[in-house]
Amino acid sequence: MSEEARRKKTDLVLSNGEYAFTQDATTGAVKVLTGPTVVNVTGQEYPVVYQPDAGGFEPVDLEDAAQKSPLAAQGFYVELINPSENSAHPHEGSKESAPHLLMGQRVNIPGPTTFSLWPQQRAKVIEGHHLRSNQYILGRVYDEEAAKANWQKAVMKVAARADETEEATDPKGTITELTEEDLSVGKLFVIKGTEVSFYIPPTGVEVVPDDDGNFVRDALTLERLQYCILVDENGDKDYQRGPKVVFPKPTQRFFTDGRTGGIVYKPTELNPIQGIHVKVIAPYEEDGRVYSEGEELFITGKETSIYFPRPEHSLIRYDGNAKHFATAVPEGEARYVMDRNTGVIRTVHGPTMLLPDPRREVVVRRVLDKDECVLWYPGNEAAIRYNESLRALLKRTPTTRPAVSEGEVRRSGKKGKNRGIELGVADSSSVHSVASGAVADEWQRGATYAEPRTVTLDEKFGGVPAVRPWTGYAVMVVNKQGDRRVVLGPANVLLEYDEALEVLELSTGVPKGEGPSRKTVYLKVKNNRGVDRVFAETRDHVFVTIDIELRADFVGDDPTKWFSETDYVGQVSTRVRSLVKERVRSLGIDELYADPTTIVEAIVPGGAPLKFEEHGLQVSTVEVIRTKVDDARIAKMFDEARSYVVASHIELDRAKQQLAIDKAQQALTRERAEEVAETQRFEAKLEAERITREVELTEKRYAAKVAELEQRKAEQRADDEINNARSGEELARRERAARLDADLDRERLAIRNEELDAETKAVVSRFEAADGPFAEAIQLLGNQEILAKVAEATSAQRLIGGKDVADVVAKLFAGTSLEPVFERVQAKAAPKDRPTNGTS
Repeated sequence: MSEEARRKKTDLVLSNGEYAFTQDATTGAVKVLTGPTVVNVTGQEYPVVYQPDAGGFEPVDLEDAAQKSPLAAQGFYVELINPSENSAHPHEGSKESAPHLLMGQRVNIPGPTTFSLWPQQRAKVIEGHHLRSNQYILGRVYDEEAAKANWQKAVMKVAARADETEEATDPKGTITELTEEDLSVGKLFVIKGTEVSFYIPPTGVEVVPDDDGNFVRDALTLERLQYCILVDENGDKDYQRGPKVVFPKPTQRFFTDGRTGGIVYKPTELNPIQGIHVKVIAPYEEDGRVYSEGEELFITGKETSIYFPRPEHSLIRYDGNAKHFATAVPEGEARYVMDRNTGVIRTVHGPTMLLPDPRREVVVRRVLDKDECVLWYPGNEAAIRYNESLRALLKRTPTTRPAVSEGEVRRSGKKGKNRGIELGVADSSSVHSVASGAVADEWQRGATYAEPRTVTLDEKFGGVPAVRPWTGYAVMVVNKQGDRRVVLGPANVLLEYDEALEVLELSTGVPKGEGPSRKTVYLKVKNNRGVDRVFAETRDHVFVTIDIELRADFVGDDPTKWFSETDYVGQVSTRVRSLVKERVRSLGIDELYADPTTIVEAIVPGGAPLKFEEHGLQVSTVEVIRTKVDDARIAKMFDEARSYVVASHIELDRAKQQLAIDKAQQALTRERAEEVAETQRFEAKLEAERITREVELTEKRYAAKVAELEQRKAEQRADDEINNARSGEELARRERAARLDADLDRERLAIRNEELDAETKAVVSRFEAADGPFAEAIQLLGNQEILAKVAEATSAQRLIGGKDVADVVAKLFAGTSLEPVFERVQAKAAPKDRPTNGTS
């Protein structure tokens, strides 16, 4: 349609369910036209539509003036804004002016319904709210008077219980937990799907949508071992445990974990070596015990294996870690635990799982100075570096001097790379665990100790300082009260916090005292060996240098005496050197060279050990390693004399060795001959024994053969007797059988004779009847063969059956040379008067 034609068109056709607004151009009055109808728009009016966002009515083309009436089907409702005073709607097919409208008010009209709108009215069709058992809606009162007046008109269907499915219109009671007296503007209430399955609010009440515009909200379904936290507007917290469906109150919201963003949490699982630290923030009573505000609790798996938070508890975290794990203290190791209230430090020895109570206990580490590290762990640079890092921590945490807590070590381990602090191997890595669930209230504290789940069993530096004296060594442990104890190796010594090791400062070098002193805490108790050098002068004024080796042991029932002298090496060396010098001074150089071991008598006369009673040491063995004359000329003379003596001794030894070799060879020859003779005697003895065994075996075989033959004879005799008995029985049986057979044959023969006699008589009688030609024929034949055939024929036919002998014989000899003869005989024998009709 062209624009001009459109302007000229003045008819508007409205069907059922449509309406349009027209405005009078002179008065400005707006009327509503409701279909079905045809409207002729005059020049004094023009079509308009209501635009509330634009502030009023706007002219439109006639084609665009038609609007659809709001339609609420069954289960829907219409939210009508600016209703009429008398709740009337435009009539169908009419043109009406708007009645007085209640501007700013709104009403809820349940479906099914449809109607046209008055000018300035607005309508929104909303689907009724269907609720499942885990859903709910949030209602709000926006008009107190209307809500009270229409409270009973709410469309509500009670959730099915058994067979209760009827629609309910009475919302009082437990369904909404509200009554008319509770209604006030802004009042919020919750309708749960477990109680109501369908709901349409009455006038004065609206359903509040969520942030996404959904009217129906999902409740929170908690499974077993799950919980959630509801936070009210007044700050109260409600902990709900599953399994259940949680419906929040109108003023409540679900607490969200800031770390994970979740609202469903699992409880904290604890075992006997795990625990959590909580603070009571509100007094409560449980199991007959009253807990006061401010009290702190350390809950472990021994009393609570699964911990569900409660509103009176506030979780205390240490550097973000909630769960405390026990520290594995292996056998032979220990850890220091300090009471943070009294400062007393105790030592916990393994094997055990150490779970300190964070309310009053903290695990600390002892700081050793450099000298202690060198003495206690000789050659261990890692121990020195580790304790240097601990000393650096002490400078920053003077309140814990001279101890460093585990928490400080853990924190410094994360920053040690930047600060230049190198930690020990026990701190190379740490993985802390957080609690499984969440608690709405938390306290953050500096970490004292939260041991990782994956514990490190290498506590070489992290635990109590441990020294392990080897076999044959001992250490003395001294505490600050002056108490002393000596530990013999092999052993594992765990030092208490106020204990240290006694330090020995021993002389070194040859001769002793020439080198720097050596500090150590390990005293060698057995097989002490030391080399010393003595400068002495002989009786004939020859200066000599003597090197000696000493072996000494610590003995006695009081080991503490062993550590009474810090340099027992220097004291023993001074004493021995004095004895050697005194002895050498009484000897000439030739005597000394002839028997240098005479010096030993000065130290251990008669082999008795040299004892030092003051510290329990005794020198058991002395050996002269070398004796040297300091004067080179005298030394050369002694060397030449010694060379001659040595050469002479070598020649003599060589001759002695040759004689020994000859003696040995002869002895070997005799021994060889004796061995050969012995071998021959042994072989003869073996041969005699072999022959004897063969004779014995032959005799045994012969005796066995004879016994076997005798046995066979006896068996044969027995078999013969059995066979004879069987033969006699067989003969008797055969005789009986033969007699029975003979009797049977005689009986058969008698019967046969009787039969033959009967047959013979019958034949004779027949032949007598056939006397004449037949007899003649028989006589003519005279042949035994023919007689036999005749007898056979007569016997076979038995001459019974209505035919005579002649006929039988004729048939018998048919086709033979006797056939003509018997025909003649038959012709002659036939009666003259017998009919000749073919029968005979």
